[in-house]
Amino acid sequence: MKKHIIIISIIFCAVAKLSAQVYYYPIAGKQSHPELEIVQIEITENTTLINLQVTNKRDQGGWFCADKNIYIKNSKETEIYPLINSVNIPTCPNQHEFKKTNEILKFQLIFPKISDDIVFIDLIENCNNACFSFFGIILDNNHNEKIRLFEKAFDLYKNESVVEAIPLFEKVISGEITIESHIHGLSYYYLIDIYKSLQNAKKVNFWVEELKKSDLKDKTTILKELENLGI
Repeated sequence: MKKHIIIISIIFCAVAKLSAQVYYYPIAGKQSHPELEIVQIEITENTTLINLQVTNKRDQGGWFCADKNIYIKNSKETEIYPLINSVNIPTCPNQHEFKKTNEILKFQLIFPKISDDIVFIDLIENCNNACFSFFGIILDNNHNEKIRLFEKAFDLYKNESVVEAIPLFEKVISGEITIESHIHGLSYYYLIDIYKSLQNAKKVNFWVEELKKSDLKDKTTILKELENLGI
């Protein structure tokens, strides 16, 4: 009997884990504290769990705390989800005192479950001093990965390592466009510009036609910019 109970419990936990949505190192459009990082956001049946870590950058001293007035907001609407609880972080005015430079404090903030259709959220600490905030946090692992790919590709492009940048730009525009973003249109633009610089007319024409066939909302703007390049 006990064996059956254990098996059922394992299956239940596995199903619960599979039903949770987990976003790893989600990117925010804007944030207040560069030393504060969102490590993971997990949306379960009843809660939204945000795991963060803060790194002490001071040569001496340093402290951190979290106000009790913290909330999640739907970036595109007015829905607000207030903080339910926190783990491993003192509530201001109590403080965590850092002992050394580069010491990392990991903590968790717990909120009600957000609506299933929300793609962008804001995380806001509503206080009077050194309050932290994240705006436009992207809840889409695929899109976050494409942003990172685009950033790597663009760094290679601007440092004139254009051949190495090509496969990264191609990965950005591969597959479906899940979120409206300039990175897709810019990837087409830079790919075409690279092949123009390499005097590869065949590839230039190929990617121009792919851009025209795409579902990009800003493709008209990109095509006009390419005309300015003589394409």
